[in-house]
Amino acid sequence: MTKLRQRQQALAKILATLMFGCLVFGTEVMTQGQTFVQRSAQRSPKVPVQQTNLSADKLLSLGDFYLRTNDVSDAADRYYKQAIKNSPLSQTAGYAQFNRGNYWFRKYFIVREQFSKEDKAAMTEAERQYFDFIDKFAQPNNVTGLLSDAEFYLALVYLQEGKRSYASGWLNRMLSEAVDKDRLVNVYKVVWTSNAADIIDRNVDARQLALLTRQLVDKGLNFNATVSEIKRWCQRQ
Repeated sequence: MTKLRQRQQALAKILATLMFGCLVFGTEVMTQGQTFVQRSAQRSPKVPVQQTNLSADKLLSLGDFYLRTNDVSDAADRYYKQAIKNSPLSQTAGYAQFNRGNYWFRKYFIVREQFSKEDKAAMTEAERQYFDFIDKFAQPNNVTGLLSDAEFYLALVYLQEGKRSYASGWLNRMLSEAVDKDRLVNVYKVVWTSNAADIIDRNVDARQLALLTRQLVDKGLNFNATVSEIKRWCQRQ
């Protein structure tokens, strides 16, 4: 019995040693695996939204891609800002600035429809970006062909914000100067909606559009009624 107990004790020691060795080996493998993952993450970081090595044209195209996909992460705006930074005096920068206004105006309606939220900050940003395009980019960057578009949409921004006198003021300014430099306004949808029936996708006479919109504003129609009337008019053009 003594020899049997000695053999059992010896076997237990051997098993304990083997188990300890497996445990140590397994820990080392796990540690090495974690180190490999960490090193891989360091070698392959997430691609940043702003890629400063890209041309302004490429950055503009990337911004347009995010704009068309109805992304509301502000990636489009970041690409547009980088395009402006990379080539501030180019026409590309002018187009990027105009689309910054488009992005924020569009974002407001996407968020409202998809998330049932009033993103007032987006509308405020649309106001700022359209104004900057008119004030700082249209003439210096030789993109006056978008001046009527910007002033029309800025008027809609003010109308949505409940600033009717500002809306009328920008429509008056559009009639007094912009329509002579930019005779057509491109209207894909008056404002963003997910409804395909709201698609217009045509160029309309800038002067007639401004006159109609000013008339609707002066009548005291609310924003949604004004948009509906503009949509119907555009579809007849």
